[in-house]
Amino acid sequence: MLDVIFLSYDEPTADENFELLQLFAPHAKRVHGVAGILNAHKECAKASSTNYFYVVDADAIIDEQFSFRFKPSQHKEAYENVAETECVYTWRSLNPVNKLIYGYGAVKLFPKRQLLQAKEFKVDMTTTIGCPFVPKFQISNITAFNTDPFSTWKGAFREATKLASSIIPNGDNTDNEYRLKVWCERGKKAEFGKYSIMGAQQGRDFGTYYRNRPETLHLINDYTWLREQFNDSTE
Repeated sequence: MLDVIFLSYDEPTADENFELLQLFAPHAKRVHGVAGILNAHKECAKASSTNYFYVVDADAIIDEQFSFRFKPSQHKEAYENVAETECVYTWRSLNPVNKLIYGYGAVKLFPKRQLLQAKEFKVDMTTTIGCPFVPKFQISNITAFNTDPFSTWKGAFREATKLASSIIPNGDNTDNEYRLKVWCERGKKAEFGKYSIMGAQQGRDFGTYYRNRPETLHLINDYTWLREQFNDSTE
């Protein structure tokens, strides 16, 4: 059985989501309060006693049909000449605001050694740490990011920036364009939906303008900067 690590920082519903996770994965561990996305994931790797480990974000409400049974095999290939054990995996999640279903906020599976060796990533954590990325198509959770105005805006802004800038390697542009359009237009009547749409529209503009400046795009992983942008937008 692979380790399951619950990763939290300051999410309002983290405690209750962790309790729910433990119903499905009683052995789950928790890493809390580590600043920096790469640093936080490295702490998850250090906390894991298995060579591969699942990461569950703090805003994830686990789907009751999902299990943590998949284990990569060195004897199977994810891609031609690429063993399963060399890859990062991401399942799918349901967005409660705009009803999109894809990898945003979903459960992930990392190889411990490769993550500990990673020195940097390019805006998106799962696709740019030097490991092949493998999408899994089962729904793992609801990504309940719409818990308050800032959390909702932040989640939408970050995701729309990634979609608009095409920063994710080997991404499907047609899928990305559709997802971005949905983020920017749907969900107004959902809880804190107007903040999701506002964040997505501003993230779209930011990602489009700075699409060729990855060092600037990396600001979406600076939560202090994000808070400043949100405050400026809502004054």
